Amino acid sequence: AAKLVQMGRNRKSDSKSARSEEPGDKEPEPYQPTGNFQTDFAELCKEAEICRPPAVVLRAKRPTSPDKIEHAQVPAGKKGKEDKKAAQQQQMVEPEEESPEEKAVMELLGFKPKTFSVKSHLELMKPCIQVEMDHPDRQDSVTEVFIKDWKLQAPMLLTLGRCFEKLQKLHSINLWRVAADASIVDTLAKLLGRLPALRSLSLESNGPVADEEVYAELIRVESNLTKLRLRFNQLSDKAVSAMAIQLDGLRETPSKLVSLDLSSNCIGDAGVDSLVKSLRTNRTLLHLSLSNNRLTDRSAIALAQVCSRFFLTHEETVQRRRLMSVDFRSGTSPDRESRQSRPDSSHATPPPSRKGADRPGSVRSIDKDKDKKSAAAAAKTGGKGKKDEKAKPDDKAKGKAASKEDPKAKGKAAQASEKDAKAGAKSGKGRGARVKVSTPQPEPEQVEVHFDSEHPLLERADASYAPGHLLVPGNYALALLNLSRNQITDRGVDEWKTAIKYQAAYMAKQKVHGTGMLKLMLQGNPFSTETDNYKALEDALNARDPLRPGVADN
Repeated sequence: AAKLVQMGRNRKSDSKSARSEEPGDKEPEPYQPTGNFQTDFAELCKEAEICRPPAVVLRAKRPTSPDKIEHAQVPAGKKGKEDKKAAQQQQMVEPEEESPEEKAVMELLGFKPKTFSVKSHLELMKPCIQVEMDHPDRQDSVTEVFIKDWKLQAPMLLTLGRCFEKLQKLHSINLWRVAADASIVDTLAKLLGRLPALRSLSLESNGPVADEEVYAELIRVESNLTKLRLRFNQLSDKAVSAMAIQLDGLRETPSKLVSLDLSSNCIGDAGVDSLVKSLRTNRTLLHLSLSNNRLTDRSAIALAQVCSRFFLTHEETVQRRRLMSVDFRSGTSPDRESRQSRPDSSHATPPPSRKGADRPGSVRSIDKDKDKKSAAAAAKTGGKGKKDEKAKPDDKAKGKAASKEDPKAKGKAAQASEKDAKAGAKSGKGRGARVKVSTPQPEPEQVEVHFDSEHPLLERADASYAPGHLLVPGNYALALLNLSRNQITDRGVDEWKTAIKYQAAYMAKQKVHGTGMLKLMLQGNPFSTETDNYKALEDALNARDPLRPGVADN
């Protein structure tokens, strides 16, 4: 009986284990993306329980030439591949069956149009994800993603992020009117750090956000993003000030941003002041667009000055001296990591001896007073000498020769030194009193040290322009600036004319890190384009425009 019970228990446990091993009772494993964007997106939407996910379609492109010309230019051996590629694109872009609208157009024209497609307005309003691929037959070759005119929520963005992480060639994401709030922007900023191949992000026509400083997170993260477009987002000075902090070139992890488009927002002069402060040390930003904002001559003048030359502040001067000391101790120009951290104490040289001008004034006055008293005492006893001192024969002979040569001059010198010592003793009110020295001291020669470094604070400085201040060349890395459709008048134009001329003159003499301003757009501002200042500015810019014929050759 015991055996039967034991066997029954085993059978029961075996039945339980058998039921547990049934495939229906197992929890489904989470889906792992493979790199096929269309398949991964559909499976992840099912896993996230997203109803009616948007379709993934190939972005339509307007043909550049008719089919006959295209086939004539393609060699005979490549016609089959080109035809196959065009058929695949046609299959993804156009539906298999013609819609009633297309049939009506075909009956009207007598042929099927190839340069445009006809769809109903309900079809166009359906949300979709448009993609561009290097190879239409390979879903893992997605390079650009376009999402427009539908609200992007957190579950959808997380699902897209898991798909984007497997796309090795994805370099551009374009979001237009997706109604993203502060949490969506923050999630998008965290996603950028997981996309090493991404270079361009466009978040446009998004509308106002409660916390505008969240846009700075798009620059703060350690990503490879080089192009950022934030047009039509109603950004104010608060958001621009937060972004300007991340653009500062003295940060430990400087931004890699090359192009920043802030056009068609609500930016004023206060926001531009923050950008100008970051442009003093930023040498990576090449393109900046501030068109269609609320800028006045104050912003135009500040930008012109930072692009020509400016004085270093006290904090920048202290940082410059510290970098120079690091450069002297190491013997090489400091790299970016050593510039951001203080030098190691183990490699530091011992402090110099406190002699001469490095010592405090009170100590220097005491030493000079002692020297004068000893000189006076020596003058008194120089002619007679002390009996108890044993002088050498050579010293006695020299003293006799000097007294025979000019005894009157020696007596006058002794009296003058004695008078100076008495006058110094009377004027001093203590041991540490300062004594005026009548002998003029030669001024130290000013030696100009040139550092072959790309650091903006180690540029060649000019101290003769204003004593006590260092004048350094401005930001010559910024090559394209768009200030059109603002409130800039002739005063701002005149300042920019002076800045461009100074850049050209300085670059003709000295080597700088950058190309200088190559393109400046001021159209749509309330000033006349027929003035002499504007014409002179246009001539100076046209002479440096590399796209104009004859300029690139020079």
